[in-house]
Amino acid sequence: MKKAISVIMALILVSSVMIVPVSAEEADATVSVVSDLSYVADYDRDTPVIIVHGMSQNDTYLLNEDGTRMKDSNGDYITGWPLEIDIMGLLKEALVPLLKSVATRSDAGLTEAMKRGAYEGLYAIHKDAEGNYLTPVEVPCYEYPMSEMTEEIKEYYYKMLPLQGLAEIVGEENIYYFGYDSFGDIIGETEKLNHYIHDVVLPQTGAEQVRLCNISLGGTIGVNYLETYPEDYHLIKRMLFVIPAIDGSDIIGDILTNNLSIIHDDEVLYGQFLPSLLGDTPLAYFLNIVLRILPTDVLKSALGGLAEGVVEAGVRSTTIIWALCPTDYYEEARAKWLSEDEYTLVREKVDYYMEARANFERNLYALKATGTEVFDIVCYGGGMFPLCREYNVTNGDGIVHSTSASMGATFADVGKTLGDDYVVAGTYCDNPDHDHFAPDGTVDPTTGLLPCTTWYIKNQDHEKLPNNDVALKMAFDIMTDDNIKDVYSRPDVYPQYNEGRLVHIAREYLKIW
Repeated sequence: MKKAISVIMALILVSSVMIVPVSAEEADATVSVVSDLSYVADYDRDTPVIIVHGMSQNDTYLLNEDGTRMKDSNGDYITGWPLEIDIMGLLKEALVPLLKSVATRSDAGLTEAMKRGAYEGLYAIHKDAEGNYLTPVEVPCYEYPMSEMTEEIKEYYYKMLPLQGLAEIVGEENIYYFGYDSFGDIIGETEKLNHYIHDVVLPQTGAEQVRLCNISLGGTIGVNYLETYPEDYHLIKRMLFVIPAIDGSDIIGDILTNNLSIIHDDEVLYGQFLPSLLGDTPLAYFLNIVLRILPTDVLKSALGGLAEGVVEAGVRSTTIIWALCPTDYYEEARAKWLSEDEYTLVREKVDYYMEARANFERNLYALKATGTEVFDIVCYGGGMFPLCREYNVTNGDGIVHSTSASMGATFADVGKTLGDDYVVAGTYCDNPDHDHFAPDGTVDPTTGLLPCTTWYIKNQDHEKLPNNDVALKMAFDIMTDDNIKDVYSRPDVYPQYNEGRLVHIAREYLKIW
């Protein structure tokens, strides 16, 4: 039963969003890398790199009243992120109404019980209406480079992100890992990054500039930083976005508007969702049978209640999660969750962020005008995780829809092309010598803000990008090699379009395996 409840919770938990775990797997897709012996890399080994990580790539510890880290009955630390879930609390709330609903073939309080259970089960992220944690938390952010971290901390971060190859280029003394709260305040975390640059990295290194690498959820902090600190533009030598959620994620949009596919689409609810979550396993199909015991309308109502319980537990007052709400969803979601007076502070912060997003194009080009070089790496070619209402239509990497990650590029729907009669827009690049159009006819990068400095990786899952050794090496080189200016700098090795790939990462980049 605990396993079953865990799976049901996973239906709507935002913990499925933006997570980039590291594992080593094999896949059939391969990419050959052509060596160019005449090319000599011009690595910048003097400008420090700041990694602004993705969701779940930094712990958040719950604290006791005396400031010590809270532990559970097994002696393990209780973490607010990754999410600590009280499964038994949900079970206690939902079990009796579930049995009554099965017996009566009606909603015998199940929807409200699931809502309460989800809320209580996510006690670790409970916040008040102004976004303050009800239980104090500690978010580690080490104000020194990786070279000064303990081996235990260093190993933890290398497991979060395989940065060993980058360390071999610039040295661990030039890599700073900016730790922030994945369930924090987008305004506060942006201020912390400003402090980190001015009061930590630049004084410690003596450098005049930094290089920023904004990954996934970290892209939202990048968007807000450009809006809030234009006076810092000259301090950023290079800025690399990696699968960034520039316009959020449709998963969050559908959660905040209660527009989930599992509520609206019976085929997803009964046939696709659990196998996609658990794989093609007997457990997945067994749980599908269990779901059919309840009438469909009762089950969908209960899942809707569960989703609302998750939002009310902490998402409602968490501005960095609101930063993942796509622009097209925002007005509806804002009216649903933030219209009451008690949420005025949260609403004002989120409105500020949405204005930053609206100004992103202006800010990005102002940044480039100061001499900063800006790059982007995007995954595409698949759909979205089947929580999204249009999961099998929207082009994405499973977690972030590709239009968001590419800063506005145009994509065909999943399984289709833009058509033989499609005319490349040329909005941000009308150079007749530049052919950015995807070879398979599915992408027009010229409607994106950076058509000449954006690379596309086809059929690459968001969470498995760290397994792609070619993408890793490309990211490291873009961050550090001053000879790489755009997609034409090394087309033999890093063409604008590449294929997804899962391999055992080269030994020189993952020595811990």
